[in-house]
Amino acid sequence: MLARILQGKEDAIAGRWIELASATYPRETTVFLKGERDPFANPVGKMLRDASRPLVRALSEDRYELESLEGLVELMRLRSVQDMTAAQAVGIVPLLRSAVIDVVGDRFDTAGAVEELGKRIERLMLVSFDAFVISRERMYEIRMAERERHSASLLRRAERVLARTETPEIGYGCHDDNPVAVR
Repeated sequence: MLARILQGKEDAIAGRWIELASATYPRETTVFLKGERDPFANPVGKMLRDASRPLVRALSEDRYELESLEGLVELMRLRSVQDMTAAQAVGIVPLLRSAVIDVVGDRFDTAGAVEELGKRIERLMLVSFDAFVISRERMYEIRMAERERHSASLLRRAERVLARTETPEIGYGCHDDNPVAVR
C-alpha cells in the first residue's frame, strides 16, 4: 500500500528530507549544506544526499538491513562525533514522515497507510539509533585505548627518569668509621 503511494515521488521525497535534515544545523551551515556540491568541502551535505534515496527506498520496500542503508549508517557515524545528543542525531529520521506528507500527503487515502508510514519510520529510527550507538561506543573505545597508551607512555618515561637519577650510596671512608657518601 505504502509503496504505491510513494511510487514516482521518491526523488521529491528525498529532496524534501534533505531540506528538512539540513535545517537541523545552524542557519549559516544550512545555507552551506544546500549550496556547496563539492563532497570534500561539504561532507555532511554529501552524506545527506547519499543517505536520502536509500532511506526512501527502505521506507517504500519495508527493508531495514544495515547493508542497504550504508548512507544512513555513515551519516549516523558522522553525527556521533558531532556535538549533539542521540536524540538530536537520530531526530532527522522522523523528518522523513514530514517529507512524505509534504510531497504525497494527498495520496493517503486510509488511516492504515498513515499508520504503516509511522511504523516503518520507527523501524528506520531504531536502525539509525543502533548505528549511532555503535559509533559512539567505538569512539569511546578508541579514547580509552588512547588514554591507556598515554598512561603507559608516562609511566615508562617516569621509570627512565628515576633510573637515571643517581642515588648516593652510603659507604665508609678508608681511614675512619665516619660514613660518607660515595659516588
